[in-house]
Amino acid sequence: MRKSLGLTWTQTLMAANAPMLTRAALVDGKVESGVLPSGQVVGVIDDLPTCKELIDRIVAEADKVLENLEGTSG
Repeated sequence: MRKSLGLTWTQTLMAANAPMLTRAALVDGKVESGVLPSGQVVGVIDDLPTCKELIDRIVAEADKVLENLEGTSG
């Protein structure tokens, strides 16, 4: 794996241990000793609203959509 993919020893060891580290975090609940995969989308998150702020935004957006729909229906 190291030679065929051109990985460093550190990358090779992390790749080999990834399933166990993921399991430790996700299945066993040991987030401090495991890895929580997040995917590429984590790179575009630039806003962390509170739950209240998020709900308020969703409601405001829904209200706006409903107003626009009402304006186009008749």
